[in-house]
Parts: sequence; C-alpha cells; structure tokens
Amino acid sequence: MPTIAEKLFSKHNLSGRAVHSGDILEARIDGAMVHYHANEPMHDLAVQAGFKNGLPRVWDRDRVFVLLDHHQPTLSQKQADENALIRKEVDRLGIQCFHDSEPGIAHQMMADYGLMRPGELVVGNDSHTISYGALNAGGTGITRADMLYVLLFGELWFQVPQTVKVVLNGRQRNFPMAKDIILYLAGKYGDDFAGNMSLEYAGSLVPELSIDSRMCLSAHGVEVGAKLAMFPFDETTREFLKGRTDTPYEPVAADADAHYDKEIVLDVDTMPFVVAKPHQFGNVGPVDEVAGQPIQQAIIGSCANGRFEDVEIAARVLKGRKVAKGVRFLISPASQQVYLQCVKAGLIETLLEAGAQIVTPGCGVCQPKVGFLSDGEVCITATTRNFKGRKGSMKADIYLAGPLTVAAAALAGKIINPNEVFDAH
Repeated sequence: MPTIAEKLFSKHNLSGRAVHSGDILEARIDGAMVHYHANEPMHDLAVQAGFKNGLPRVWDRDRVFVLLDHHQPTLSQKQADENALIRKEVDRLGIQCFHDSEPGIAHQMMADYGLMRPGELVVGNDSHTISYGALNAGGTGITRADMLYVLLFGELWFQVPQTVKVVLNGRQRNFPMAKDIILYLAGKYGDDFAGNMSLEYAGSLVPELSIDSRMCLSAHGVEVGAKLAMFPFDETTREFLKGRTDTPYEPVAADADAHYDKEIVLDVDTMPFVVAKPHQFGNVGPVDEVAGQPIQQAIIGSCANGRFEDVEIAARVLKGRKVAKGVRFLISPASQQVYLQCVKAGLIETLLEAGAQIVTPGCGVCQPKVGFLSDGEVCITATTRNFKGRKGSMKADIYLAGPLTVAAAALAGKIINPNEVFDAH
C-alpha cells in the first residue's frame, strides 16, 4: 500500500528492497540539473575537496544537464566570467547536454526538451526542481555540496518522506487556476502544511489540469515546505512527452489502498480569487479584502507562472484594451520555446499593443534582477515569492496572485476582483 513517493524511492533504492516513509536509503539518480551555479560543484567545491583542477569526471556525461539560466543575457562582468568558467568545465568534462546562450528558466527547459521523465529521480541545485513532479518525476532540490557528490557518483542518500494527499475536486474554469489553488491551500493550512513531506495530487480536477498548471502546483510545493510534489501519470502526461523524448520510462503510481499521513480535500468550485499579501506566501485572503489597492507594477513570469496559459490569459484580458496609466506590466515567458509558442499564437502582438513590456525569458522578473521597486511602491505578481526585498526595496509591498488577477490589476491600475473585467466561468 505505498504512496507515489514510496514507490519512487523503492524503485531507486540501491539495495533493491522496498522502503517506506521514514526509511533512509542510498538512491540511484537518473539526472542532475545544474544551472548558473554549476561552477561551484564542478570547480570551486571540487577544489576545496582536494581536486586541484576541479571535478575529475562526472558519473554519466549524458545524465548531467547544464542550463545557464537566470543570467541570460549576463547582467554583470562577474556573471560573464562565471559563465566562461562553466563553458570551460563542461567542455573538459565532456558533458553532452549544455544549453549555453539560450535564455529561459532551467526547469521549463528541462520539460521543453524532455530531460526528465515519469518515474525518474532527478535532482537540481535549485529549490524549484520540485516542479518535475508535474510529469510524475521525482524532482527535488539539493545543496551544491550534495551536487558535487552526485556528479561524481550518481547516487545520494534520502529519507523517504511522509505524504500529504491533496484531493482537488471540481471543474476547470476558463482561466488557469493553479496559483489560486496553492495560495488558497497555503492560506487555509499554513505555508508549512507539507513540511518535509511529499505532496501527492489526486481528485476529479487533476485529469483536466494542463501540464502548465501542474508545473505551477508542483513548483510551489517548496513554498509550502514539501520535498516532492507529485502528479499521477495520465494521457495528458503522455501527450506532452510525445516528440520530446524517445527514452523509455516507467511511471510510478500509488496503490489504491496507500496510506497517507494527511489528507486535504478542496472543492475548487467554491474557491474565491485569492492573493498572498505582504510579506509571506501564507498570508492569504480573498482578493476582495484588498480590492482597490493601487499598484505601480504587475508581473507574469517565473517557473511558477511563465508558461503559455499564463501569458494567454493576460492577452485575453488585455485584447483591445490598455494597461492602466502609471502601471508597468512585465511579462516574461519561461523559456525560448514558450516565447515562440506565444509569438505564433499572436499573444505578443496583443500584449505589446496593450502596453505590456515583454522581458527576455528567464528568472529575472522573479528575483531582484529586473523590475526593481522603489520605496512605497506596490507590485502584484504571478511569480514565486513575496518576501520583503524580493524586488529590491525593503519598503515596497508585493502581492502574489494568479495570472488572471494580475492581468486584471494591470488593466485597472489597482487590485480588483477579476470578475469585474472577465467572465471567469
């Protein structure tokens, strides 16, 4: 009666025995994602460990994925020099998968290129590696020191997490709902309700959720403390992977009588539009509580909400309209492939005509890299985090919301209930 997490770790246990929550194991790794911090495990930490020329080898040149996200194009001389070192190390180590000059977020690019597959265990030196659970892959973030070990040996120790089952019932409405779902859960149960656990999504809504929405929910697993955030494999997963990978894969599924340490049931049909108020992911309330709050900036992007459906809803809201005077509306597709998808669908033209600013794909709009706030300014954003100083000034306020709510606010110049400008049914 194992959960998805227990099945996943049993499958990867080097000893070959089945494991259960609480067990400690040495696990075989299927893939390692390293991004703009690749120089640390490959060179700096390797030198500290006694390898005077850097990492002597990698355990599998085809299973290490280096994607220089965050800083494309580079924003400083320091970043340029670090990227140059990474290029040198990748060439020296013979790593086969290297996305160098392509802008985008590593996690989205991992999905775009089919680099993680159902039933695999993939680690990354970024907390949002957890988003790979959207594709029934066990994705989890690890430290750079742990990554050094993985790069050398292709294995790592884990403790099998307990599992909280989240049952989503209701219907998919005509806008992306994932951000509202995870914010609502964080507001009701706390932003640590999945602390050190595996999230496992189920319920009648799940088959209706796009991979875009599933990646939003999985990415935000880390914002509620989870180690994994897993979706079951289904036809939607199969269709997404078709043409992206020809590597065989074996999905993992929970047993019908699996034991869960916690179970949460949400009827999304009764869920209001919500926002996370400053300065915490779990400081959530209905959007009507803060309706009327003027804004100076609105953002759609990041590994949580930079996918096609997030950009598309903004284009639907703004078509034939204009961004409110005095509002900077920044939109950053999650990857070059997502950007191209938006261009081909005509979304970018619509957004530019409405007065939105399109930012190069990447992590800049989520971090204090692009779109800094000044003292006293207010931003509403469909990115990942809203802690104080996330966008520069410690005296600015950041609200988190779904892309529909963000687009509605950009149109109105203030936070409003999206139903005022969009038929959300």
